[in-house]
Amino acid sequence: MIFRRFILLTLIIISSIYAAKISGTIIDKGTNKVIPNVNISVLGTSLGAVSDPYGKFHLNLDNKLYALEFSMIGFKPIIKEFDLKIDISDILIDMESTILEFDEINVQGVFSTRLGYESVDIISKNEIIESQKNSISDILRTLPGVDVQFAHSNGRNVNVSIRGSSDYKPGGYNNRVLVLLDGFPIQIPNSGAPDWNSLPLESVRRIEIDNSPASAQYGHNSMGGVINLITDHKSLNNILRFSGGAFNTGQIGLTHGNQKGNWNYGFNIMARSSEGHRFNADDKITRVRTFARYGNQKGRSYRLSHIYSYSDVGHPGFSSIPSYRKSKRISQYVQGHGFYPIKNGVSMSHSVYINKFDTHYYDRDDATEKEGNREYDDLSIGLRSEMLITKWARWIFMTGTDVDWSRSKVSVFNPIYDSPIQLSLGGFIQTKYSIGNGWSLGSGLRYDYRRSDPGGNYQKRIYKHWSPKINLMYTMKEKRAFTIAYSEGFRAPSLSELYLNHTSSYGLTLQGNPSVLPEKVQAFEVMYEHPHSKSWYWSVSVFRNRYENMIDFVYNVPVRAVNRKGVTGFGGEYQFKWSLFGALDINGNYSYLNMSDRSGDPILYRSEHRGQIHISYSFKKLKFRLGSKAWSKQLYEDFLSHDYESVDGKIVFPIRELPATIIPEIIFSGAVGSFQGSIRISNLSDTKYELIQDFPMPGRTWYFTLTKKIKEQ
Repeated sequence: MIFRRFILLTLIIISSIYAAKISGTIIDKGTNKVIPNVNISVLGTSLGAVSDPYGKFHLNLDNKLYALEFSMIGFKPIIKEFDLKIDISDILIDMESTILEFDEINVQGVFSTRLGYESVDIISKNEIIESQKNSISDILRTLPGVDVQFAHSNGRNVNVSIRGSSDYKPGGYNNRVLVLLDGFPIQIPNSGAPDWNSLPLESVRRIEIDNSPASAQYGHNSMGGVINLITDHKSLNNILRFSGGAFNTGQIGLTHGNQKGNWNYGFNIMARSSEGHRFNADDKITRVRTFARYGNQKGRSYRLSHIYSYSDVGHPGFSSIPSYRKSKRISQYVQGHGFYPIKNGVSMSHSVYINKFDTHYYDRDDATEKEGNREYDDLSIGLRSEMLITKWARWIFMTGTDVDWSRSKVSVFNPIYDSPIQLSLGGFIQTKYSIGNGWSLGSGLRYDYRRSDPGGNYQKRIYKHWSPKINLMYTMKEKRAFTIAYSEGFRAPSLSELYLNHTSSYGLTLQGNPSVLPEKVQAFEVMYEHPHSKSWYWSVSVFRNRYENMIDFVYNVPVRAVNRKGVTGFGGEYQFKWSLFGALDINGNYSYLNMSDRSGDPILYRSEHRGQIHISYSFKKLKFRLGSKAWSKQLYEDFLSHDYESVDGKIVFPIRELPATIIPEIIFSGAVGSFQGSIRISNLSDTKYELIQDFPMPGRTWYFTLTKKIKEQ
């Protein structure tokens, strides 16, 4: 009854809202060609958008005066004012080309996007806000080809897979997809997986996902794709945000940004608490981000940012074997960036980062059997230098070097190894050449050197690899585009895959293997993009990824890391956007994936079919969004079963299925003056489902968000 009254009250409040629409096309003033991926910011707010592949954009705003800033790498930013007393459509924005600003290239990580190497999906700040998701991992699940698996919903044990690059398995880790924060890797050294709880969703203004394996720019660990979180370092927002909902979930956030002369500075603070949807699934999270940026008219800019994150979360375990384990973690990220032009058409960048992770595992007070405390101490330090040359009319050239050093002091590592470390060195070149008549050629080459040192007198492991890339694009009439691309990449074993020695709470002993070989991938992709009209766009891609020596933990006594002979992934992706009547927007995507192991072993936790659709409708004072995601059945290895066999010393558990699933949700949102409000109801059908064996996910849940603009600049 209380929930129904809350929804009714919220609908009454937001029914007094009127939303106006503004839409248009952005073109290059010099060439009259459309400009994709332009960032549109509504000054004084957290709202914004990104132009689609054909330069089109649209925003839903209140009916008042706004200033919109249009910015894009290689173009002068412009600010235009619009009085939205009525809808404004089909406006034309002319942007003037200039020297590429290296600051934006490095921070946004979009240089490879401009070169057209990879299939890149972009999630704007406005799309993040409209989705009303509570975490970055939930947002990633809305993209084609991206699968996010997690044992529970508090940010731990999250596995992200792009185009079938990874699966979830005890002892396995999410380390094939490279996660970046403003262009720097943020994986924890011992596992190669990021701390998802520490990532500042409230500060992210843009998320870029490279679906194609083996980035030339970033190299190691990117063989499954790249996710780049781009934070706002020019914010003028002053916002107070409240949210809450099911399972006694509450969250408060404060954002402040200011500008004085050539300086931008600000901070974000977020605190969250939730009891979770099942026993020992509670979480408490606090994040603080601060930043300062200096930029002058000569093109020089310098940035310094720091993120502090504290989390205290439960690890609920299997429903049949409840866990009483919890963990506390402090994660810190320090980044410094410097950008400056050398001369006309030549720019340089120098950057440094420090990542520190301190994790403490402990038992609940009510645990009947105590496992004792475990300590993790992880440290990463990295440097990066890059040069961009744009002085030639048809040719863009970029080169760079990077070095990363990491160390782990982890109690679950084999005690004979003394604080293992890893050193990575890399260098790359990538170019784009405009051939003419709609044709362009992109190429890239990267060299990686990685050394794993277990300490003491034990043998060091050294891995070396050259990774080439090539891309050919043809742009036809009406901006239709056809692309064909080939790339290679590799991934060296993580410290856990080499040196792990740990017995889990449910009795499995997991061991690394210093003899495992590095993984390699060969990727081939064909993509076609087609705009039918101003309101209708679709794209389709077909890919084939061939993996060699994929590292997996095989069930045995003990469970040990080994190399698979070879895995092949074949699939396709389709996505579309359709706008009708100026008020109705429909978008969706579908992914097909066929994975096979050349040794005949089953491929686990990969759905063959996956898709979703979202329908948004603005009616006077209310915005309504209905969405649904679905996936087909997936196989898993039932290692909790007592019905198993031993074949050639290997334990073979029965293969079972998780059923096909459909999960719908609905969102109501709107604004009154300086207030923004929304209600999201997830899993409308109250479906009982699992993403991972014996880890039940939440049923029907509801959340609300209220946002107050404290001050407008």
